[in-house]
Amino acid sequence: MTTTIGNNTFLNRTECNIMRGLAIVLIVIDNITHLFKGVFIDNEHIYRWSSVEGFLNNLRHPDALLPFNLLSFYCPYGVMLFIFLSGYCLTLKYEQGSGRNTSHRVYLVNHYKKLFVMQLKGLAIFITALFLLYPNDVLNKSFILKLLLIGNLKPSWNFNPGPYWFFGMIMEMYVIYRLLIYKRKDWVAIVLTIFSLVVMALLPPESLALNYLRINCFLAILPFCMGVLAARHLNATSFSINNASACVLWFVLGFVFLTASKFNFYSWLIMPIFIIITAVTLVKLINRTNILGSVLGWCGTMSAILFVVHPTVREIMIERINATGNYYGMLVVYLSVTFGLSLILKPVFSNKKEKTDDDKPTINEGAQITHGF
Repeated sequence: MTTTIGNNTFLNRTECNIMRGLAIVLIVIDNITHLFKGVFIDNEHIYRWSSVEGFLNNLRHPDALLPFNLLSFYCPYGVMLFIFLSGYCLTLKYEQGSGRNTSHRVYLVNHYKKLFVMQLKGLAIFITALFLLYPNDVLNKSFILKLLLIGNLKPSWNFNPGPYWFFGMIMEMYVIYRLLIYKRKDWVAIVLTIFSLVVMALLPPESLALNYLRINCFLAILPFCMGVLAARHLNATSFSINNASACVLWFVLGFVFLTASKFNFYSWLIMPIFIIITAVTLVKLINRTNILGSVLGWCGTMSAILFVVHPTVREIMIERINATGNYYGMLVVYLSVTFGLSLILKPVFSNKKEKTDDDKPTINEGAQITHGF
C-alpha cells in the first residue's frame, strides 16, 4: 500500500504541492525583507508589542517601506504550513499507508538521515559562500551542532546560519510524533497541544525562555497536531471546503482572525489555527486556477532545494541591498538568483536512486523533507 494522498483526502497531492509552494515563497521573501533597514520584524519566536506598534504607525503614516512591512507582517508563516503538512503526511503514510509496519528504529534512522543529508548540503553551500566573504570567520561550534540536528537544544542558541534551525526543530517533532502521537488516541495530541500553549502562556512574552521553547518543538506542536487530526478525520467534503463560496468565506474569516490575533500575546499563541485555515482555503482556491496553481505547484516540487539555498543568497546580498536602498530592484535580483541557483543545484539534491513520492523528502513533513518540503 502507498500513502493515501488521493482525491478524497482533505488535501490531495496537487494541493499539498501548492501549499508547499506557497510556504516556500513566503519563507524566501520574508527571510530577506525583514532584514531591510527600517522594516519591523514580525513576532515569530517572542512577542514584542513594539513590532506591532511600529507596523500600525507605518499604516497610519504610509511611506515607501509600507509594502515591505506588510510582507514582514504576513509572510513569516510559511514554516507553519510546512509543519502542518508534516503532521498531515506523516499520519497518512504511517497510520494509513505504506509505513504502517515501519519499526521505530527504521523510522527514526530514515528521517534523521534525510534531514542530515539536506542540512549537510545546505551548510556546505553556506560555508563555502561565507569563506569567500569572510575567510577568517567561517566554522564555529554552532555549525557542527546544527549539522547534527541538535543545535536548537543549546541554551545560548542563535540563528546563525539562518533558517537552518528548522531542521533540528522538525526532527524533534518526528520523534515526538513517533513516541507520543503515532496510533494513539486523539486526546494525546490535544493534551500535548494544550500543555504547550499553557507553558508558553505562563512565560513573559519577550523572555529568553519563550524564545528557547519556540525555536524547539513548542512552536510546532499546535500546527503539527492540526495536521495529524486533519489527516485522521477530515476529507475532501469537510466544511464544504471544495465549494468556492465556502472557501472564500473560510478564507476571509481565517484572515480576519489571523490579523486580529497578532494584537495580543495570548491570541498570538493560537494564531497557527487561523494561519492554517487561511492557507488551506487559499490553496483550495488557487487549485481552481491553471497558471497560479501550476506555478506554485512547481515551486512546491522545488521547496526543499529553495529552502536550503536561499539563506546563502541572502547572506551574500543583504549588505549590498541595505547599502543601495534599492529594495524593489534588489528583491527581484535576490529572487532570480535564488531560483536560478536552485535550478542549477537541483542535480546535487536529487537522489540517483529513483524514489516514490512517499519516500521523497518533503518540507511537507517538513516539506517533503519528510513529507513536509
